[in-house]
Amino acid sequence: YERLGALIQMNPSVKSAADAAAVWQGLLDGTLEVVATDHAPHTLEEKRQPWPKSPSGLPAVENSLALMLNQVSQGLCSLQQVVSWMSEAPARVWNLHHKGAIREGWDADLVLVDLNCTAVVRNADQLTKCGWTPWDGVSLTGWPVRTFVLGRTVYCEGRVVGPAVGQEIRYDRRGG
Repeated sequence: YERLGALIQMNPSVKSAADAAAVWQGLLDGTLEVVATDHAPHTLEEKRQPWPKSPSGLPAVENSLALMLNQVSQGLCSLQQVVSWMSEAPARVWNLHHKGAIREGWDADLVLVDLNCTAVVRNADQLTKCGWTPWDGVSLTGWPVRTFVLGRTVYCEGRVVGPAVGQEIRYDRRGG
């Protein structure tokens, strides 16, 4: 909160370094199995309101994979663990049919990554409607370079390309 104040107000709130370490330990020992974000892209104008008027939540989905790939580059986890936490496990937990793995007949929703690419996160480069990120100015190693939805390229090297091709996904909270 010292650097970003209400911009990082969210529920649950940002915790201590010890809490963050406990979350990582939970991921690494299998207690936790999913890494996800709800993506709450409030504008800077909205977020700069004093508490309690400022809304909770962050624009996070756009940078979530790069943030996790950066942890791979630092040796905290493996690429396979990130794939499991961000793709395989969510598909299994929420019973998302034909998602979460590369298999014949399944949806070809894929992300190609460059594990050696190092770049600085910039507000000006954000594609999300709110146009800002709490990670502005942070250097990360490991970036998505191309995204496919249903086998069609929808993102390529920093740009959205082609028409939107996604479709509604229904999930079963009972999971698998």
